[in-house]
Amino acid sequence: MTQPLHALAAAAGVDVRYVGWRGEPVEASQEALLAILAALGHPVSSPDDAPAALAAAGRAWWDEGAPPVIVSWGGAGADLPLRVRADVDGDWEVEVAHEDGSAGAWRGRLFELDASGHADRDGAVWCQRHVALPAAPAHGYHRVRWRCGGAAGQALWIAAPERAFGAPPLEGVGPRTWGAFAPLYALRSARSGGAGDLAELSRLARHLAARGGRWVATLPMLAAFLDEPCEPSPYAPASRLAWNELYLDLARVVAGGAAEYDAPALAAERARLLAEPQVDYRGQYRWRRALIDRAAETAWQGPARAALEAFARDPARAVGDYAAFRAIGEVTRAPWSRWPEALRAAPAFDVDALLAGDVAGQGPAAAASWRAHVWSQWAMDGQLGALKAAADAGEAAALYLDLPVGVNRDAWEVWRQRELFLLDASAGAPPDALFLGGQDWGLPPLHPGRIRAAGWDYVIRCVRHHVRHAGMLRVDHVMGLHRLYCVPAGLRPTDGVYVRYAADELYAILCVESHRAGCAIVGEDLGTVPDYVPPAMRRHGLAGLFVAQFAMAWRAGDALGRAAPTQVACVNTHDTPTFAGWWRGTDLDDQRALGLIDDAAHAQGRVARAEARRATCAAAGVSAAAVAEPDGDAACAEALLGVVRGLAAGDAAVALVTLEDAWLEPAPQNVPGTSLERPNWRRPFALDADAALADPRTEALLAAAARAGG
Repeated sequence: MTQPLHALAAAAGVDVRYVGWRGEPVEASQEALLAILAALGHPVSSPDDAPAALAAAGRAWWDEGAPPVIVSWGGAGADLPLRVRADVDGDWEVEVAHEDGSAGAWRGRLFELDASGHADRDGAVWCQRHVALPAAPAHGYHRVRWRCGGAAGQALWIAAPERAFGAPPLEGVGPRTWGAFAPLYALRSARSGGAGDLAELSRLARHLAARGGRWVATLPMLAAFLDEPCEPSPYAPASRLAWNELYLDLARVVAGGAAEYDAPALAAERARLLAEPQVDYRGQYRWRRALIDRAAETAWQGPARAALEAFARDPARAVGDYAAFRAIGEVTRAPWSRWPEALRAAPAFDVDALLAGDVAGQGPAAAASWRAHVWSQWAMDGQLGALKAAADAGEAAALYLDLPVGVNRDAWEVWRQRELFLLDASAGAPPDALFLGGQDWGLPPLHPGRIRAAGWDYVIRCVRHHVRHAGMLRVDHVMGLHRLYCVPAGLRPTDGVYVRYAADELYAILCVESHRAGCAIVGEDLGTVPDYVPPAMRRHGLAGLFVAQFAMAWRAGDALGRAAPTQVACVNTHDTPTFAGWWRGTDLDDQRALGLIDDAAHAQGRVARAEARRATCAAAGVSAAAVAEPDGDAACAEALLGVVRGLAAGDAAVALVTLEDAWLEPAPQNVPGTSLERPNWRRPFALDADAALADPRTEALLAAAARAGG
């Protein structure tokens, strides 16, 4: 029964095989296919069920009548295929409601339409009849209603520009601009305490702009669970539609002003947290939340109340619903999967009741928490908007934000719209040279069929949430626009399978939203990239990434790798060793400690790295005195500046430096494939923000990057 099972997988958008990291085909196991098909909603528990499930899937496809989404590009008209019996004529009607309020209607006879895709179904021939819709008046999202053969339905029409805003070489954004990357939690100071905040990010953005820098890049700043449960990873957020209130510039908004913010007890707590070797998220959130609660209560009782009510009611943001979710979680001190059944079922909330203080009957504490979360989102939106305005005025570097591939399994949107997620699977990565056991990220993937049937509304809102305040947006794991490696529940990461998505429709959303916001799009295309992804990125104007660490001079006589004009170039990323870590081979030591390589591979890696250091010294123009001690800091520092100058003087649209490379930080921010084994997302900069920006080594690094501006 393998053939029907494979046919069902193909019909469901599941790859039965893929090309592994060694270049060999890897075939999905029968167990994995059955598990992922069941997660997708197909009634299969054994291969014997596949023929009936395949027939049912075929009937459902024809009975759908028309696809739920259609796309047109560059001002062209759209094709609406109607699925009908080939031998039956009849009337058809199509109405289009355009986003600008205009409308159009067309009608005719089925036999007058072109036909394609003929197939036998239940003894009759069916086909697709094609309605040619004229060009929409503007790019955007248009609603299509159709009727024919006694059936009726709706579709979303995405009329998209062919290429994203600032398509490489980033016209209107570049060319050859530069910026710096810093995780916001790491950019802490005596003013911010145990983690950085928007005050420090704004200060860095203005510092860069004063030196000609165009971009300030950071990790996702999305909502996180920082109490119960506590999950600080920026790539497992509590929502992709809400900001992390931990990063509010509270000194600007506390009710009591400087007197309250600088009170001796709070100053002492900030000093204690600043001295901690790792970010204490619970401790940092605790003192900040106390200020947030007081500031929120003051705001709700003052002239800001009308604006807060309007913000809470806005259906496009659904902040009132999000705040209720967070309030219930804080009162119950449990993830939603452990709430009482009535709350687990995600009841609808009446905003008037929430405004009156009734949060699902959870009492005054929940009401206060609800007000605090609404106010926090309102304040974060305002502060990010102010930073965007400063960037638009040339006073600050623009934000280069990061859209993670998914959300925490306990996230708000999973609770509210769990039908859109594959709760019986996790996103991850297949085995590769570094992680032979594969990776399970624990993030529930989106259901490819149901999210599409819902008109991609959630995805549109996620993209819009970010581009509203960003000048560039990095789409994490851009290959996920095409397919995502999914590990069925109970199986090992090596047993995952690829699930496909409607990539054209996702690219269309990115193109529409990027133009509306004036935000360039960058695709994180590192790792194993299928050969069809780079052409799609080029076609739709997504910049790729160039990481110099992967293109060093590895042998004597080698030149440093050179980025293309269609790339954003950086020395390293948050998932790689720092430059000094690479230089000293601390990543090799860590791989051995984690059991990812054995002693022999570690020794071989050390020899190869020493040769790469010597070759990079020659290629980067390191002085003879420094080369004499290639293991010392002088050679490392000179090589770093040489590599950065090469990036900045090259063809890349944007050159980015990692701020902590300036003082030769050896430890990474994240070790992929680990969780509790390493203090990921918890390491602050070795220098506080004041010292970092005043350090001559930082100035030297930024000056090297500034060559991008000529």
